[in-house]
Amino acid sequence: MIAYLLVFLALFLSSCKEEKVKTPTERIVEVRTVPVKEKELTLEYRTTGFLEAVDRIKVKPLVSGKVEKIFVEEGQRVKEGQPLLKIEDSDFRLLLKEARWNLEQAEKELENKRKVYERRKFLYEKELISREEFESVKTQLEVLEARIKSLKAIFEKRKVDLERTLLRSPTDGYVLKRLVSVGDVVGPQVTCFEVIKLSPLRFVFNVPQEMLGSVKKGKTVKIMIQGRVFKGKISFLSPSADESRMVTVKVLLRNEDGFLKPNMFGEVSFPHRRIKAVLVPEQAVQLSQRQSFVWVVRNSRAVKVPVKVIGHRGDSVAVVGNFKERDRVIVENLLFLREGIRVREV
Repeated sequence: MIAYLLVFLALFLSSCKEEKVKTPTERIVEVRTVPVKEKELTLEYRTTGFLEAVDRIKVKPLVSGKVEKIFVEEGQRVKEGQPLLKIEDSDFRLLLKEARWNLEQAEKELENKRKVYERRKFLYEKELISREEFESVKTQLEVLEARIKSLKAIFEKRKVDLERTLLRSPTDGYVLKRLVSVGDVVGPQVTCFEVIKLSPLRFVFNVPQEMLGSVKKGKTVKIMIQGRVFKGKISFLSPSADESRMVTVKVLLRNEDGFLKPNMFGEVSFPHRRIKAVLVPEQAVQLSQRQSFVWVVRNSRAVKVPVKVIGHRGDSVAVVGNFKERDRVIVENLLFLREGIRVREV
């Protein structure tokens, strides 16, 4: 009997030893953490928009004629005063030549008439001719002087008309459209080009009506376009919202170096409210089933805390969530974590 009990005891102890060997050692994940510190932050509103031209000029000639030559094409950058097209000017040169000849003849006639006037004046003062005869010459002189003024005006107009056969750009900008070809007959009623000014331009974007408290006329906002940052003042707020309750806002931007062009896209940002939040490194924020969360250390174990992302600041993310005092956010080895796993901070 005693021998039987000893055998049974030996088998029992052996079984317990094997059971103990099979029990796995609890895994510990080494992690790096940062403390949870709540700060008062200024949130920035960000949205996209595009550039539009402030001035879009329809360029028309001031004289009529046939287009002889075109100097620019659509999309080309032009300077103020740069030639755009040439109108045939042979008729204008003939008219200028005629006006010059008429003026020269009238000026010669005036020179002779003044000599006659001086002689008649002398004779009249000596009472050798009648007053009527003197007044007649004087009137002829005045009529001729008035005629010369008129001929000078005609001559100057002919010069200007000849100059106007060369249609020039009214501003620095880009040729948006070319609407005529060589051989077309153009005139003051015909638009030959559309030119848009380079500066200033307007940046156009939309904000929800709830944001109207943060966008005021004259407020400065920051705009990023192709890696460059520009600052401009709000120049326009739509008086009404659209069907989606969005309000159009326009910002005036200087473009002195010509880098900006109409229809370029960019991002606008401006502060809109202050809030208390926690700043954590961007890599600490995880996403699961459309829910953002972070891992924190509590009692040496990993705990998942759902958070709401409310903004970015450099490489950090501003979040709000149900944090507790002395929580520390895990920022490394996140792929090895699960709820309740033991962790060791290093």
